[in-house]
Amino acid sequence: MSQPSNQIAAWDGVIAGLRESGALRQDAALPGHDDALPWSVMILQTIAAWIAAALLVAAVVVPAFIASNESAWIVCGVLLIAVATAVMRLNRQSFFLPQMAVPVAIAGAVLVAAGLKPDSWELPAFVLALILFALSGHRLLRFIAAGVMLAVLWYWMTPWLGRYNYGLREHATWMWQLAPLRNLLFSLALWWLWTHPLKLFGLGPAVWQPVRHALLWFWLGAQVWQAIGWHELFVAPSDADQWLAPNGLWLAYRLLDLLPLLLAVFMTLRRNPGLAARILPLAVLLPLCVLSPALATAALVLWIGLAEGRSYLTALGIAAALAGFGAFYYNLNWPLLYKGLLLMASGIVLLLVWLSMSRKAT
Repeated sequence: MSQPSNQIAAWDGVIAGLRESGALRQDAALPGHDDALPWSVMILQTIAAWIAAALLVAAVVVPAFIASNESAWIVCGVLLIAVATAVMRLNRQSFFLPQMAVPVAIAGAVLVAAGLKPDSWELPAFVLALILFALSGHRLLRFIAAGVMLAVLWYWMTPWLGRYNYGLREHATWMWQLAPLRNLLFSLALWWLWTHPLKLFGLGPAVWQPVRHALLWFWLGAQVWQAIGWHELFVAPSDADQWLAPNGLWLAYRLLDLLPLLLAVFMTLRRNPGLAARILPLAVLLPLCVLSPALATAALVLWIGLAEGRSYLTALGIAAALAGFGAFYYNLNWPLLYKGLLLMASGIVLLLVWLSMSRKAT
């Protein structure tokens, strides 16, 4: 009788023994082994990694700031970025250390920017984010860096925001006309990245996956924020009243916001023409999408989620649509009685649409 062993048999040995005994067929397909950590463990390790990184960064940053030497800030920032990049690239099998390196790299970029003391924050932020995106292979850091670059691009295409708090009446009308073109560019990029294979310009999913997630979250957040702070963000001067009024030019710019949604619907119906009759009643929602750019973007995300079978996009689209409609309702300069009648009418229309689609489905 053999002595018992405390060692666990290797997986291959267990499979070979089962096959020899006949308990497992020789051609049986075995389940793949998943080395990924449970999401709860990943969240706990991420929190612990960021706490540890905060302590490490404080030990480096505090002496550098006490020295009050900009050159020391730049040197410390470069060292932090270099160390963090090396950890992320050399410890791919670990989860904790690369996750800890993400805030270290961000702190290094902030130190470098503080040492440079630029006249404006946009260009240094964009360049440093681009450097972090290119050097690191970590998805979270690339997601954050892509979000920063998108925010800078949006800021550059919003020339009145934060830079012209005084003398708004002296600005040219083209500044206000740039917003619909900016919205069109961001929405088309969102549609393209989520409906096409991630192999653009010779770069694979490792590059475009964080970009499209960052674009999704940033653009939905920016649109909802614009809808909530509509009056503060788009306080137009008196000479822009004609452009902002609901006339033909206003309608043309609002239709630009709707163009990516119509393009997404057209491409889906082109692949599956049989859906046209079933989704036709949903056209009654288009006037709301025309009135609110936030609702147009939310409807675009919701449609992509439904068409591509992505519950993640569907849930975000629904949440953004509720937030956008709430902001539109709040900012609507109508008496409460008229607002209540609008809600009742919207509910009746949606009920009729649901009944019509239910009958067609059966």
